[in-house]
Amino acid sequence: MPTGEGGAVRVVISGSSGSLGRALLRRLTQSGAERIVGFSRDEQRRAELVRDFGWHPGVRILAGDVRDPDRLVDIFRGCDTVIHAAARKVVSAFPDEPREMLLTNVLGTQHVIEAAKAAGVRKLLFISSDKCCQAENVYGVTKALAEHLVISGNAQSWPVGLRMGVLRYGNVLASRGSVLSVWRGCIERGEPLPVSDYRMTRFWLTLGQAVELVLQALSDLRGGEVFVPKLPAAPLVCIAEALAGSDYVNVKPGLRVIGIRPGGEKLHEVLLSAAETRRARMRNSFIVVPPYQSDQMWDNAPWLGEPVPETFVYSSETAQRLDVDEMRALIARADQEG
Repeated sequence: MPTGEGGAVRVVISGSSGSLGRALLRRLTQSGAERIVGFSRDEQRRAELVRDFGWHPGVRILAGDVRDPDRLVDIFRGCDTVIHAAARKVVSAFPDEPREMLLTNVLGTQHVIEAAKAAGVRKLLFISSDKCCQAENVYGVTKALAEHLVISGNAQSWPVGLRMGVLRYGNVLASRGSVLSVWRGCIERGEPLPVSDYRMTRFWLTLGQAVELVLQALSDLRGGEVFVPKLPAAPLVCIAEALAGSDYVNVKPGLRVIGIRPGGEKLHEVLLSAAETRRARMRNSFIVVPPYQSDQMWDNAPWLGEPVPETFVYSSETAQRLDVDEMRALIARADQEG
């Protein structure tokens, strides 16, 4: 985590009322950060954030929206780091309304970049998604465009000023609206579990793991890179099997196949494109994709580790698989963190 004068940590989080934003607020209030700013345009959500985090003397919960660039400059002043997690992300909710996702996910990201520069922020980390690789829905396309804005913006500000990077990961267990949360609701109501396709796979991690990935990416960020964590994958039906064998339910619930949802739902997700694989490098728990402008502080960077084999395919279909016991343990960890 970058620090300001005297080693102080001053962070602003967009999307602070979401699952990741709240988890980051919780983590940062426990780590001794001097200033932690969250903002939301929703009055009720702001009130909930004040209730849960207002006890910390460094926390500020403000009214704001990534669609309002002037307001963002005011919010960002005095902070060294921006974690940009705000997004419209429900894949099937906006197949006929790309304008809403464009305004928040793309133009909102551009506003965040411009405001961070104007406010003198030192680092910006954009939280992306596996949906942006080989995108087949509006959400994925807008996240891919936002990634390009961040990487291009970093190239324009190099070698001084704001440094920006991207963290791209998979599905967070037990986050708001996640399949785990939806299915538990179905179990409580005695309903069959809706699944698009028995073959469908996804990358999985817990909210606590996502928070640690954010902090590690911020620590490693030099500018212009995409951080992709090494994650396990599993079929969605593995979650149903894990729930059936846990103390949460005694009998395996039935599954109701509903078909691939409209709006571009995919059978399998991909975390690296073929073009990215050709220049990606291994670094500890990450695969790091350097920027195209490799002469900008990236040439001869042995700290990155070995190149990724050009034949490597990072797909949830072929990635390391969690078995039912491992998924059950991951769910238990997600519940404990939650």
